[in-house]
Amino acid sequence: MSQFFTLLTATGQDLLTQAMGFGQQIELTTMAVGDGNGTATSPTEAQTTLKREVYRAGVSSLIVDPQNPHWLVAELVIPTDIGGWTIREIGLFDVNGNLFAVGNFPETYKPTLTDGSGREITVRMTIQVSDTASVTLTVDQSVVFATRTYVDSKVQAHEQSRNHPAATTTARGFVEMATSAEAVAGTSTAHAVTPAGVKAHVAHQLDNYGNTVDGKLAVLASRIRLKTYFMGQN
Repeated sequence: MSQFFTLLTATGQDLLTQAMGFGQQIELTTMAVGDGNGTATSPTEAQTTLKREVYRAGVSSLIVDPQNPHWLVAELVIPTDIGGWTIREIGLFDVNGNLFAVGNFPETYKPTLTDGSGREITVRMTIQVSDTASVTLTVDQSVVFATRTYVDSKVQAHEQSRNHPAATTTARGFVEMATSAEAVAGTSTAHAVTPAGVKAHVAHQLDNYGNTVDGKLAVLASRIRLKTYFMGQN
């Protein structure tokens, strides 16, 4: 067996057997880390608690391993301002506080900002179960949070994508610029026009003004006004 491993506790095995037998699901909600009371630990099925728990919070994620359908992968994110102890053991608990799975962990010191090197740590726990469909994650939004790294990556991906709403006359959003031909045609209601496009449209209209019915009527009206003016002078 590997030096570091995770196993279902006796309680976890009973819970899984009952869930499979009655077609129910086990709600896993929290993970905890411990310092092993100052020494390395070796997990046992009889455990109902960690040797010495130092931190517990909501599970950040729980997924089926894409390479093995019988492995569950649970993660716990420990924030920057939590720490000051060494992680040597990990545990996964259900909604009723039962220790479902337990494991030992490579000795890792979790610093805090006061140590001068505060950092987030993601603790990952892999558990082998016979039926992953019998296990589910219940997320408590008050304790599960997005890490800064996760948020930054999502913001960057969003900024680089085109998955944004289209602009309207009342809301900001993405717009598609009109081509010169579209600006001259002046018929599109789905494209934005630059000052150059407006200028091209106006110039086109002026160039063709005399060739339209309105243009001819305007010329005729102008001639009538001039004729009336000169007749009035006599």
